Amino acid sequence: MMHRKEVAIIGFGLEGQALFNFLKKSGGHNFTILDRKRDLKIPNGAAAVLGPAYLKNLERFDIIFRSPGVPYNSPEFSGLKNKLSSLSKLFFELKKGAVIGITGSAGKTTAATLLYKILRNAGKDAYLCGNIGINALSILNRLKKNSITVMELSSFQLQDLKKSPEVAILLDIYEEHLNMHKNFAEYLNAKANIALYQHNSDTLIYAADNKYSKKIARLSRAKKLGYSISHPSSIFTKNGWIIYKNKKVIPLFEIKLVGKHDQKNIMAATLAAISCAVKPTIIRNTVKQFRGLPHRIEFVKNIKGVKYYDDSKATNVKSAIAGIDAINGRKIVLAGGLNKNLDMTPLAKRLLENDVSYAVLFGKSKNEIAKKLKQLGANKYKTAVDLKSAILIAHKKAIPGDAVLLAPATASFDQFKSYEERGDIFKKLVRRL
Repeated sequence: MMHRKEVAIIGFGLEGQALFNFLKKSGGHNFTILDRKRDLKIPNGAAAVLGPAYLKNLERFDIIFRSPGVPYNSPEFSGLKNKLSSLSKLFFELKKGAVIGITGSAGKTTAATLLYKILRNAGKDAYLCGNIGINALSILNRLKKNSITVMELSSFQLQDLKKSPEVAILLDIYEEHLNMHKNFAEYLNAKANIALYQHNSDTLIYAADNKYSKKIARLSRAKKLGYSISHPSSIFTKNGWIIYKNKKVIPLFEIKLVGKHDQKNIMAATLAAISCAVKPTIIRNTVKQFRGLPHRIEFVKNIKGVKYYDDSKATNVKSAIAGIDAINGRKIVLAGGLNKNLDMTPLAKRLLENDVSYAVLFGKSKNEIAKKLKQLGANKYKTAVDLKSAILIAHKKAIPGDAVLLAPATASFDQFKSYEERGDIFKKLVRRL
């Protein structure tokens, strides 16, 4: 009689549920759901271990599927790494066609979405999945040999991968998720897996002016293509154009997105599209129509000459600074939330520059940021009880010609379910002013 495998699914959020629904179709397994939450609804056909001790006695399982929110280096996994798997790892084992994997500390969703649109406009059999919110297993039965899967990959999804995508895109990398990773080195090592297992026939696209992306790029055996704002590379900007192989590809004035960081996202997507034999005219036309995604320096409203922008997706220091840099002229910045063990000093220094007329701080980290500003001798800032109060303070301070920018530099979970909810509430409150 064939042995029924004992399968553990750790974390029963969207990814855990997707895994269970996929695996149960094949039958022949005994499933156990393990989760910290006690009040989960467990599906028929599965046992459960719920509550604080949910990671005890893992050695009894034949295979352990870990959700991204459960740290890969948890002590309970010690000696069991050969049993660990994940939804992303399973996808790479079963997929057909090529995968273009995208990672970085910010910009992943923008670059992935734009690239997917370019490929679809070129008539490619393209799919979008991964950390963007689309379960990779849900597209498996549609994939063919000529399919191209654009997959957004977080550090948590990359951490246990032993296969790299045929085309890897490394965006800018800097401090992020240090509340979940042991340290920055662990975070960087997780990101490196996107390139580590590539072959000579593969392609690596990387941010040539980011020292960490360059460091990871050196680990790959793939053909390397760099992109840069500041100096000539495989693709770069010069005299108002994006230049590839000494040819003008996209004029900057046609780009609807705001800021140099998004010009870099466009260059990365352009290189990937070119590597898939997409014509430059299709790339340019798609970029011209692309208006970006919600909560990424999204214009909300002009109120008596004051423009309001939602950059709620700026959940780390560097992406918040990039958003502040992207808005020209005088601005009032709203910052704060749940700090992910990141150093707030660079944000405080940026808030001191002349183009920031005032800072309004809210959320759990408001006093931490205020302390940094005080140490630097700043006096043009105020703390607010919540986001609503912060908006009202900014509204009173703003004069015609100003911009008010929500650039939190932190996670949202102290007061909101997600960065999307934080941004939606910001937009709702601004539209009521």
